[in-house]
Amino acid sequence: MKVQFNKFFGDNVYLSKLDNFEKINDKIIPIIEKDITPTNSQYARTTDVKPKELQEIDDNLHLNKKFKTLYNEVQKHIFEYLKIQKYNLEVFDIYILKSWATLSAKEQYIHMHKHMASHISFVYYPRANDQGNLKFISNLGYDTHMYIPSREEYFTEFDNVNYSNITVPAETGNIVIFPSKLFHETEINTTDQPRISISGDVLITMKPGIKSEHCFPSPNTWLKI
Repeated sequence: MKVQFNKFFGDNVYLSKLDNFEKINDKIIPIIEKDITPTNSQYARTTDVKPKELQEIDDNLHLNKKFKTLYNEVQKHIFEYLKIQKYNLEVFDIYILKSWATLSAKEQYIHMHKHMASHISFVYYPRANDQGNLKFISNLGYDTHMYIPSREEYFTEFDNVNYSNITVPAETGNIVIFPSKLFHETEINTTDQPRISISGDVLITMKPGIKSEHCFPSPNTWLKI
């Protein structure tokens, strides 16, 4: 497992490639293409907002048996991401909360956003060669109004101290894992073939019986009201 581990804007971002991505993609791409039809919008079509027409897949792909092999591999990389950062996995349970597919046709893109109901997020690319990369954007401008944007008119040059966005290659077979709080977007797909991505959100809780003042307790102790 070859891994690139970078720190962008003070947050750790993980990049790797699934070992058997070709076989996985052969199984899942036809399912995704069958269920997602491109829209006329500039924005990509995603399955986490279910369209009116009946479809087989939604934002619970991690529970779909047809995608089991993919998520077995995704789980390995999630644990590797946490192990690199020296998380004590003897006290934490890891949950994939939801996971969905996105199809970005020609001239479409995913606009800037962040995920606000999870600790970490991931994206896997079943098909993404020269079809628009992933970009992370600094949160600084959204943390305070006292902010000078990183633009050419304000800085003489850009380096790892003052850059405001970073591009991560979106290549077939790549998986990227990052803190959910990071703003991100995609470049426009300029090719005739749709880019396909699968994203997901991950929550970290304490294991049953282990208390913490700072972290989510185990769902075993939660009371639905």
